[in-house]
Amino acid sequence: MKPSYRNADSIIGCSVECAHRSFRAVVRRAGLTARGRFVDAGHGVGPLDMVPSYLRLLRFTLLACCLLPVTTALCTKVLLGEEAPAEMSGALLPLALKTLGLMLVVWFVLSRVRPAIEVMSRRQVTQFEQLPLRYVDLAIFASAGVGLFLELAVIRLQTCEYPLFSFYKNMGLLACFAGLGLGYALSRRDRIPLVMVIPLLGCQIGLLALLKWALPPQLLFSLRATPVVEQYNMGMAVASSLSQYVATYAFLGVVFVLTALTFIPLGQACGRLMERRTRLRAYGLNLLGSIAGVVAMLVISSRWAPPPLWFAIGFAVLVALQTATRRILLCGAGFSLATIVLLTWPLSFEAHRIYSPYQLVERTCDDHGLMKLKAAGLYFQRVHDLSPTNANRDTDPELRRVAAYYDLPYRIHEAPKRVAVVGAGTGNDVAAALRANVRHVDAVEIDPVITRLGERFHPERPYSDPRVRTVVDDARSFLRTTKEKYDLVVYGLLDSHTLLSSSSSVRLDSFVYTVEGLKEARAKLADDGVLCLSFCTLSEEIGRKIYLMMKAAFDGHAPIAIEGDYDGAEVFVQGHNGELTISDNLLREAGFHRISETYSNPAIRADMATDDWPFFYMPRRVYPVSYVGMMVLVVALVLLLNGSFLSQRPSYHHLTFFFLGAGFMLVETKGITELGLTFGNTWQVIGIVIIGILVMAFLANCLVSWLGLKDPRVPFLALLASLALGLIVAKSGGTSSSAGGRLLSVVILTCPVFFSGIVFSTMLSTSKGIAGIMALNLLGAMCGGVLEYNAMYFGYQFLYGLAMALYGLGFITFFLMPAVSRATDVNLSRSKASALAGAADV
Repeated sequence: MKPSYRNADSIIGCSVECAHRSFRAVVRRAGLTARGRFVDAGHGVGPLDMVPSYLRLLRFTLLACCLLPVTTALCTKVLLGEEAPAEMSGALLPLALKTLGLMLVVWFVLSRVRPAIEVMSRRQVTQFEQLPLRYVDLAIFASAGVGLFLELAVIRLQTCEYPLFSFYKNMGLLACFAGLGLGYALSRRDRIPLVMVIPLLGCQIGLLALLKWALPPQLLFSLRATPVVEQYNMGMAVASSLSQYVATYAFLGVVFVLTALTFIPLGQACGRLMERRTRLRAYGLNLLGSIAGVVAMLVISSRWAPPPLWFAIGFAVLVALQTATRRILLCGAGFSLATIVLLTWPLSFEAHRIYSPYQLVERTCDDHGLMKLKAAGLYFQRVHDLSPTNANRDTDPELRRVAAYYDLPYRIHEAPKRVAVVGAGTGNDVAAALRANVRHVDAVEIDPVITRLGERFHPERPYSDPRVRTVVDDARSFLRTTKEKYDLVVYGLLDSHTLLSSSSSVRLDSFVYTVEGLKEARAKLADDGVLCLSFCTLSEEIGRKIYLMMKAAFDGHAPIAIEGDYDGAEVFVQGHNGELTISDNLLREAGFHRISETYSNPAIRADMATDDWPFFYMPRRVYPVSYVGMMVLVVALVLLLNGSFLSQRPSYHHLTFFFLGAGFMLVETKGITELGLTFGNTWQVIGIVIIGILVMAFLANCLVSWLGLKDPRVPFLALLASLALGLIVAKSGGTSSSAGGRLLSVVILTCPVFFSGIVFSTMLSTSKGIAGIMALNLLGAMCGGVLEYNAMYFGYQFLYGLAMALYGLGFITFFLMPAVSRATDVNLSRSKASALAGAADV
């Protein structure tokens, strides 16, 4: 979409700003306003002040938040129909009455606080305008850093509290981009309601907690399904009725708008401060602040810090930026304290909550006192006591089935000496290997919290055995880089409940389950080694997909597919030479039976996952039409936001920056995906990659400043050439896993980022209105985030071509922009002169 801006300088950088201000003054004196808006000839209508518009939209958003519990409960009742519990109907009336009371309170409070917010917003602008120049650099750094830090914190909080967000983190990212971009566009307004950021974060935290803990669990049933039907999700159903879609889209839509409104003042503050510095210096400080924000989040994530600490750090910086008056300072401190108290309030005593770098892990106990885990609110793992000293092992039918499942690989391959367990989890598979008297076990688990919990609470203490080497790493990276050969490679029930990053639709385990990943695992088998892959297949298509991938990885030798009675798990087995055989007697004794004929049926349609198309949970390579519905929702909400604040025609002056933002988002996503594949999809690698991308942009900005570059044509061509080179290398199979190959991969994937940074900084140095540029660039990045979903059908190599097309459009608009700019300036000057003359006559 093409956003619009109300300020003449940030929109088109025209030379008649003084005349425009005089025009506005005349109109105000003459009272020529309509509903609080001033007439701007040739540019439609623009609001005099953003605060009334902001509070108006905020009021309706908060009222929608109040209605969410009732909407969710009604959708659940409609969904369950006659199966709805009788007490559900009795709970609806009290819930509706409480909702009505809360809505009245919200309406009353916002009506009463509006004058105070307007005064504080105006004084916030005065503070930024009167800030001594020696402190402006620090303020830009701090505002940019806290903006990105809180963006990451909000996305993490959403994904931790609701499984729906854990699979679609891109929604949170797009909401933050929408708010920040609109904030930059509004940065020249005469009021900045920065004081509203902390209360709105508190409202979102309260909303998420209210829905999750205040409502009975049965009333939330309509939110436990995803609206995306093209792919499966472990632990979540797929929406199949209108009531589920209504509940899901209402929830996502309200949270989206609330998040965007939270980040508008942050974008305003940063944009207003950046206008006080030269463009390249301001942009460089913005990048440095963003790097600091990412580093801060990585540091606290490494310590498994909980949300109160995340937001306490962000709130401290925000309060420091709100020192215009003692009243504003006290309001910020008071709201911060209230929000931290809300975050630390003990809403549930059922689980021990640990925030790993990847997800929220909740530890509970089953009826036998053994540990059970949830991840992102969904069932994840449980530990079993299958030791010979457990008297119930041979008498309890459930334990016998569990033991048969975990012992199966060691009955297929007798007396293995070296075993690798990928997806080792809390240690059940490792304990089975030790019971089989294996000499050495490499236990690979990506989440350090899961490993630590297994060390402390697994009854068989497998991780304490000297024969076990614990490796906290990505399974794919470990299998690619290890020099060991194994008699047995066992895949645990490895299923990720989180995405690789907030800008990608790839999950943590996506590259483990690809043809190339299985080939690398086969390469680590000894001559008589066996690969044993277990998975809870969600459909026949997923089972067929694993079957075809195993067959391709073993040079056309089909795996042996077997099924037991444990949690619907199916096992796919094959030997290194592709000629493994298993007797029927062994399977009967172990309680398993063959299902190979089922998955060898070509009538079951499935497409294999590859490194280019790593969407294991999508049975077929079809276009994700369901995502189109979600993206339509996002676009509609962005139009609502922009229409509430901006009613001018869009500017063509900065259109190139829109395409640069969209292309950069695709390049960033591609870089995170491919470098994660090269070095491992651990949180450290992903964090370092994101920081590296920002550092490359900063270095490019410094280079343009030092050399005084003014012409972006050569960097543009170098950018397109580097993307073409990356596409050629990707289509040829990528680089090797050697040190030289990894270095070459880094160079190939970072060169586009560097040249894109040079293009951006070069054009920035010769353009006017850095706030408008940043706004359009962020909205372009938002568009790139939407376009990233095309990889779910076309694959990730397609993003190279798409990025080249976007940068090509940027290159074209760079040449067209001067002509359009001159024509626009002439028309604007004429229209404003006419309007000024008419106002003078009045």
